[in-house]
Amino acid sequence: MLSKCSLRLKLSDFINTDIENQVMEKINQAYAELNTIILLYLWYEEGEIKSVDLKDFLVKWEDKLQFKTIIKQSHAIRSNEFIFWDIIPVGAPSNEWCRFTYNYVNKENILEGLKKFSEYTKFITIDKPVKKQKRNDYED
Repeated sequence: MLSKCSLRLKLSDFINTDIENQVMEKINQAYAELNTIILLYLWYEEGEIKSVDLKDFLVKWEDKLQFKTIIKQSHAIRSNEFIFWDIIPVGAPSNEWCRFTYNYVNKENILEGLKKFSEYTKFITIDKPVKKQKRNDYED
């Protein structure tokens, strides 16, 4: 069972857009539904986000996020930052340090990627029924 899982998103694809609130609410909803700790990794490339926009984003969501959030200015992942669920645009460099990758063409599909993250993680973390062991030592 997962004790914690990490989710990674490209911040510049949804910051200051119509879907920003939906994305962040969906992440909060997944956190509330799952019985696991979520580490949120947000990344962007240099020059994609202005520092003023980043500061406004942090101030806006600082009190609403209930989990650890790491923001990086690079797509690179180190081996100690293993990502469970990576939601990246098509054409972005893929990484070897992730378990599942969800690729999207339209930025609105980020929400579908978050839905899949929630479904998969819920399936993995639910308690499985205990199966009775079949006997194989019958007497002759």
